[in-house]
Amino acid sequence: MKRLSAPGAGELRAAARVRRHGPGRLLPLLAVTALLAGLPVHARADDAEPVNPFANDGAAARAGEELFSRNCQQCHNTRGKGGKGPQLIRGAWGPGGANSDLFMYRTITIGRPGTEMGSFATSLTSDEIWQIVTFLRAEAVRAKAAAAKAVDDEIPW
Repeated sequence: MKRLSAPGAGELRAAARVRRHGPGRLLPLLAVTALLAGLPVHARADDAEPVNPFANDGAAARAGEELFSRNCQQCHNTRGKGGKGPQLIRGAWGPGGANSDLFMYRTITIGRPGTEMGSFATSLTSDEIWQIVTFLRAEAVRAKAAAAKAVDDEIPW
């Protein structure tokens, strides 16, 4: 006959934390833990990997621009051109670059250890982070078009 064992000390401490703080106070911590473990955030049942729910949404890009100016501009400069932090609209950070929307989302959410890029998991909602990513993607397209036009303007006829 199998004997039932009592809960371990770790289980008791976790249960006490939930009773003391309530499950709502642990949810942000659980969300960050899920991100660190590589679990999907904002995933749909038919997707293997989460996608930006605001991709190519002009209203979301405008909202993201406002959020970017309040939360990111001090390090990444106006419109993501780079400053104290890296630029976020060209190369690996631009559309089609090595860094996917999900990579950008996770970077904003959990930060970059060993750098000055901190986590925004407790100060921005998931939707707000996706809106910032949407703004950066729209700004990258705008900046690329402006650069192409500048080159076209320099071609002598």
